[in-house]
Amino acid sequence: MTTSPPDISHLLHIPATNIPERVHHDLHLLLWQVRGVSDFMLRPPGSMSSHDIQLSAGHVLWLPVGYRHKVHVHANSTMLPTFFDAASTATSLNGPTIIPVDDILQSLILAQIQMNHTVIRPEANIARQILSLIEDAPKANDSLPTPTSEPARRIAEAIRFNPGDDRSASELAESVHTSLRSVQRHFTAETGMNLQQWRTRVRVIAGAGLLRNGSTLTAVAGRTGYADVSSFCRAFKSHYGVPTGEYLKRYAQR
Repeated sequence: MTTSPPDISHLLHIPATNIPERVHHDLHLLLWQVRGVSDFMLRPPGSMSSHDIQLSAGHVLWLPVGYRHKVHVHANSTMLPTFFDAASTATSLNGPTIIPVDDILQSLILAQIQMNHTVIRPEANIARQILSLIEDAPKANDSLPTPTSEPARRIAEAIRFNPGDDRSASELAESVHTSLRSVQRHFTAETGMNLQQWRTRVRVIAGAGLLRNGSTLTAVAGRTGYADVSSFCRAFKSHYGVPTGEYLKRYAQR
């Protein structure tokens, strides 16, 4: 009979860190959230508007050259950056992209950090392997902008809290004492998606996380508000570009 190791997480003390707004004019960034959570405010080159995203443990954020960013790394969280020279890096990734980290990507990122900071430098182009892997990976695309107007923001918070909320769009609008037309207008103007499109993305993103943690397809479909597994699988493939089975082969926890 084996015994579980004692839980010593309460001994961890890593204070939260705020990184003021900055921009890299000659570097792409790959930011790996090893533990905990980090919040980002991102502003595209030449734009005055920004949007917020959250990076959770087990994911990387690809941030292209020229993006202004401000970061809050939560307490007891760890995030590791890797840098790519923009002038010598050819990539098909043209915007902020969130990607789940599997064992292979984790090993490559650690090997790249090892090469950059120690004398252990294998004769291999690790950066090129990382790029090939993340360009080919199913994208999480969970850098969803949140609407800023009060009624739409409250609906967004409710959907994020419970992706399986079975209220109709009209009922959600009614819950914040606003017309559905007004809510749809705010979602489209502030996120680039209507309410239903935004809601579908939240559901699929939540479902992907549940699948990676070992939940069954039936349980995930029910939790995220789908009537059956087939409906969830269709939405999942439309969003991620791969079937659930292929996604699980790569990213399910072992």
